[in-house]
Amino acid sequence: MGSLKSFIKAVRKAKTIADERAVVRKESAAIRTSFRDATLDQTTRRINISKLLYLYIMGEKTHFGQVECLKVLASPRFADKRLGYLATMLFLDENQEVLTLLTNSLDNDMQHPNAFIVGLALCCLGNIASPELARDLYTNVEKIITTNNTYLRKKACIVAAKLVEKDPDLSEFFLQKIPQLISDKQPAPLLGASKLIQSLYYASEENRPALIKTIPSIVAHLKRVTTSGYMPDYDVMGTTDPFLQVSLLSTLRILATDEQCPAEYLEQVNDILTQVASNLESGKNAAHAILYECVKSIFAIQSDQSLKILGVNILGKFLSTKDNNTRYVALDTLLSVINIEPLAVQRHRSTIVSCLSDGDISIRRRALELSFAILNDQNIRVLAREILVFLEGSADSELKPYATSQLVIAASKYSPNDKWHFDTLIRMLKVAGNYVTSDILSNILALILQCNDGELKKHAVTKLLSSCLEDMSQFSLSLITIWAVGEYGDIVLGSNIEVNGKQVLVDEKKILQLIDDLINNSTYSENENVQLISYILTSILKLSIKFKDSQSIEKLRLMLNSRTYDSNLEIQIRAVEYQEIFAQDAKLKKGLLARMPAPPVKERESLSLNNSSNKKTKSSSSHGSAGTSTTEDLLLDLMDDGGNAPGASTTQNQSDLLSDIFGNNGSTPAAASQTKNSAILDLFDTAPSVPAPPPKSSSATAIPAFNNDNIKVSFTPKSFTQNGQALIEAQVDSNASSVIEHLQLLIAVPKTQKLSISSTSGGDSITPGGPSIYQVLKLAGKEGAKIKLRVKVKYSLDGQVQEDQFDFAGFSQTL
Repeated sequence: MGSLKSFIKAVRKAKTIADERAVVRKESAAIRTSFRDATLDQTTRRINISKLLYLYIMGEKTHFGQVECLKVLASPRFADKRLGYLATMLFLDENQEVLTLLTNSLDNDMQHPNAFIVGLALCCLGNIASPELARDLYTNVEKIITTNNTYLRKKACIVAAKLVEKDPDLSEFFLQKIPQLISDKQPAPLLGASKLIQSLYYASEENRPALIKTIPSIVAHLKRVTTSGYMPDYDVMGTTDPFLQVSLLSTLRILATDEQCPAEYLEQVNDILTQVASNLESGKNAAHAILYECVKSIFAIQSDQSLKILGVNILGKFLSTKDNNTRYVALDTLLSVINIEPLAVQRHRSTIVSCLSDGDISIRRRALELSFAILNDQNIRVLAREILVFLEGSADSELKPYATSQLVIAASKYSPNDKWHFDTLIRMLKVAGNYVTSDILSNILALILQCNDGELKKHAVTKLLSSCLEDMSQFSLSLITIWAVGEYGDIVLGSNIEVNGKQVLVDEKKILQLIDDLINNSTYSENENVQLISYILTSILKLSIKFKDSQSIEKLRLMLNSRTYDSNLEIQIRAVEYQEIFAQDAKLKKGLLARMPAPPVKERESLSLNNSSNKKTKSSSSHGSAGTSTTEDLLLDLMDDGGNAPGASTTQNQSDLLSDIFGNNGSTPAAASQTKNSAILDLFDTAPSVPAPPPKSSSATAIPAFNNDNIKVSFTPKSFTQNGQALIEAQVDSNASSVIEHLQLLIAVPKTQKLSISSTSGGDSITPGGPSIYQVLKLAGKEGAKIKLRVKVKYSLDGQVQEDQFDFAGFSQTL
């Protein structure tokens, strides 16, 4: 059998994976055969174990050599023991039955006169100890802790910490050793004692009062180490024993965060943290490690305000270093402390923003998340500009969707005025329009619809038009522009816009040219083209009542007609239906193609790049009566659920109102008995709501559900059938002294149940002492299930939008 060196050479000479596998299989077979030889000498066994270690590094199977490792470590020679213990620690773990054969060898070696052999045994025990092995050999570790050899005392303390983790009952034997260990001034045993204190603290709450009493000793050791002079054996790049300082600081942090820690101990800890943080000069990794541990301790314990500011300033210094690891740590830690010291973090805004252009993707990710975390009313203009520059110059397709989403949230929350808000969103579409999600598009469209300022609306549409004419490669920009032109083309006709530095008149020809260019644009994917053309067809239809020139109207008709033969069925159907509407009388068309009412605006919550899947959306409404609850977002908000909305009677394809209006790829539900007029209405999502039955007199009494100074809500159970269905009447009365307007009653149920809500009877306003508002709820679910409702009431009182939410489960009946 060849040597380890020849085996490694044979593996490295292999030119293909198949050749390498052949060499490995051949050698593994030879090792197995060799192990079966009863007369195998120790030298050959040691070579085989060495080869097994190489196979282990390569990820190959080595389980067949476990017993041979125990034979090697049982040898009296130190070289054999060292190899045997190394292989045992790698090949075995605490779940292996072979460990029972190891007990005697460890017991003997921990009593060996050679300190290095004792060290090997301790190291092996600490790495692979099972609870049974810990209970069998803890007495040996106890004895070694009391020896005079500092090398062994350190190892014994660390192993004792491992044994306590495996079996917390052993803590009572090692707890009594702590006072002696913590009084030792040697760095090595102190390092082990720190680890043992941490393990004992977590092992049992009964240990904690005794361990907290060691805080003054730990503080004294830390003070001594930081003020000591040059120690050649423990100096790392000019820093005295950074390993011990980090260990002592982490132990202090654990003990000082305990509720039983006395105030005088906390004061001592604050003082030593200030001293350590002030005396160290950053610039080297060793010093950075200690300073980072200081910062973690500062924000973990009850520290002074000035100390917290010092901690943030240390992290600010980390940001200015050239080492990427240090900068990443600083950004990550600043993210965790932004809520504790926001003003102190704000001072490092320029440094944080500069990290957005770093070459390391992980630093850019953290810097981007931190940039959004420090956004507020004062710095929104500056930071939004920097983020837009990042979006324009960055090639990170992974970060752009996050950045656009968060920028929309920030702009909505902190925008100084509506004009700035629109300008920022439009610039975002211009630089990152291909990374904007559909819900953001819906938000932007809803914002335009809700804008009541005619001049501002005109500014927004002309800005969109100008941006789109300059760059048609951004899909979302083109989508919103063509929608805005179709909806508000009449208010921009005759305006002058700036395109690539030149003044251009917006007339019917220019709009027709834009439509033609977008239809023939080849930069989008197939799905994007289908959606865009669907929007364009709707815009063509709407422009047919806004254009005055007969030639321009004829061109619109020809464009529409050309799509009646489209290969995509959805576009073809839409074009045919629109062609029918196009040919209708002008008065009928004006009614059908009137401007849309403003839909709800989704208010999105901030995301984290670490777990961006946990996104939640909220809904707020600005329109009148509730009508039929068909929008999923309202229910998502009520149930606080990011998944599918709890069952509503209508199809779930209507989750995005604006996408459906202009022909997203989702299917449009149609009833079998649909008339021609209702089909036309469905194209614009204006199907009539479920009629609300008038309030009926019933013997059932109303159950009060909610009552405050403004409104009172109650529910009357009308009928409960045996097949899991129920009919409930909701009643809203006024407690206010003035008129309540625009009242909406939004109700959600668990996912296992379905809910249909009628439109309100009695309008959407309640006068003081006037008639109530009623809504009928129809529930269906599993028979015997309890009815639980989550209700949100929105209304306007004295010009101010009010919102109340409550849960109700007060029905004695079940489905």
